[in-house]
Amino acid sequence: MNTSTEDLDSKKILKSQIIPDVIQEEEDNSIDDIAEEEGAPAWMVTFADLVTLLLVFFILLFSISSVEKEKFKSVLSSIQIALNQNTPVANQIIIQQAPPATDSKIDPIIPQPGLDKDEQPEESDKDKLVNDIESMIQEQRLGQFVYVYTEGERIIIRIKGTILFPSGDVQLFEDAVPIFDDIHALFKKYSDYNIDIKGYTDDSPISTARFPSNWELSAVRATTVLRFFIDQGINPSRMSATGYSDLFPIASNDTEQGRAQNRRVEFVLEKEDK
Repeated sequence: MNTSTEDLDSKKILKSQIIPDVIQEEEDNSIDDIAEEEGAPAWMVTFADLVTLLLVFFILLFSISSVEKEKFKSVLSSIQIALNQNTPVANQIIIQQAPPATDSKIDPIIPQPGLDKDEQPEESDKDKLVNDIESMIQEQRLGQFVYVYTEGERIIIRIKGTILFPSGDVQLFEDAVPIFDDIHALFKKYSDYNIDIKGYTDDSPISTARFPSNWELSAVRATTVLRFFIDQGINPSRMSATGYSDLFPIASNDTEQGRAQNRRVEFVLEKEDK
């Protein structure tokens, strides 16, 4: 009898020790299950940030496509708030307002022969000077020796050296004087252009007492042309002269024809920046 009572008491004690542990374990498992159900995986945070950035990007594209200044600033302000930026983004961006689109096609303005003089578009000084040079070339029939072209706002008059100087010398041909007289008239008419005179040779070496190399030859030819125009009354402050020897060839030096093209003098005309 005593044994049964002791066994019963032992079972009660053991039960009282095991049951709380089981209950505690079940409660912990329940809490973990709830945490797993209520929590989100770590990759969801990165995914959410990516979606937010994509949304901001497409909103920005849409606002730009509408080309409306006030709407664009409003959207940028919204993006600023969404990204928690403190710097006012809209104030740092300059928006070029585009003209409203129309269905009509705008044709370039082309002068018509029947228009009055006042209705013709105004011709720039550069265009006038180029036209005057081309007219001079045609009138004097110098198309094989004198060329004119433009580089941006600069106008270049190129003259073949074969019509200006004897080989290896710096004395002007008599036939070059009428050409320079016509060019002088243009320089005098368009007095707001500065004149840079450039002398070039071919790559045939020269070595004389007066001209040890093509550098001296090209430089003296350029200054000879400069002195001609100064003697004709052109302001020296408008002019400069430089010799480039055989640098910057415009044709191959392998043939006589190419070397003849490389022996040249160029006038570079350009207005002084004001």
